[in-house]
Amino acid sequence: MRATGPWIAGAALIVPGTALAQTPPDAGALKRIEAVVPARDWYPAGYYDVRIAAEAQIGEAPRPRSTIVFDCYDGPGQCYDVIDCAAEGVVFNPEEPAMSRYGRTALEISRLRSELARLGYPEAVYAAPLAEYEKALIAIDTGRSEPELIVAGGGDWPEGQEMPFDDGAAEAEAAAQAALAAAIDANRLRLSPKLPRVMVEGGCGAGEGGPIIVRTVPDGGEVLLINAFAFKVCTRKKADPWDRFACKWNEWETGVAKTKPYGRFVYQVKWPDGVVRKGTREIVPGPDEESVTVTFRKAGS
Repeated sequence: MRATGPWIAGAALIVPGTALAQTPPDAGALKRIEAVVPARDWYPAGYYDVRIAAEAQIGEAPRPRSTIVFDCYDGPGQCYDVIDCAAEGVVFNPEEPAMSRYGRTALEISRLRSELARLGYPEAVYAAPLAEYEKALIAIDTGRSEPELIVAGGGDWPEGQEMPFDDGAAEAEAAAQAALAAAIDANRLRLSPKLPRVMVEGGCGAGEGGPIIVRTVPDGGEVLLINAFAFKVCTRKKADPWDRFACKWNEWETGVAKTKPYGRFVYQVKWPDGVVRKGTREIVPGPDEESVTVTFRKAGS
């Protein structure tokens, strides 16, 4: 089952509130990704924009080889697990139905495509199985109810909504993951047997973390944040994604503890004298559910 813990990007993260060097890609940069990821006639409405945004999101913070390739637990050689336990969640947003429903799938497929390519697996090994996996996940996503989408993105089951007795979607996802790993590994044995074995290990658990406190130096800055993935999706659709009303920017009150989510955010901070700072910031949980303070400075880093 795909991880549904806090939004933790797939790269090796260091300290809470670490700034990233990247600036968000513009519409032209996202357009160029289409050469690598063409549209397919079976993509549902709105999914292609989400898929392109996911490619850019994964490309910003790829997991290092040392994280994704390891000594096999059940025999000699090295293995690659198709499951990423630190995968991003996608918070449900009724104003972005395609991202809310298919965002996790788009990120999952983008990550797998990127990692398999970087590890040297030929397209003939993974392309067809990955396409079948994508179809399977899209079908599962299409059948989810709104409460199920909320939970799948890391949220809590809505109060007053009756919970299902079983999670058929989770079982279907697990079966699709097993089929994906088996198909890729069969192709690997036939075409590139020296590459790491492809398998399903998983064993993911939900992550924890404390509240987030935002402050500015000097005081008085207005802080607007938007999830970096959502920003990219909006960039595909709106002329000016920095317009706080065109995209769903959230104003964060400084000095006040807020609950999660964590993850990668695009920010814009404006001080009373008109100075504006923009960029990307990774917000990761501190140890033992302690609060995390994220500081935005008017000058310097």
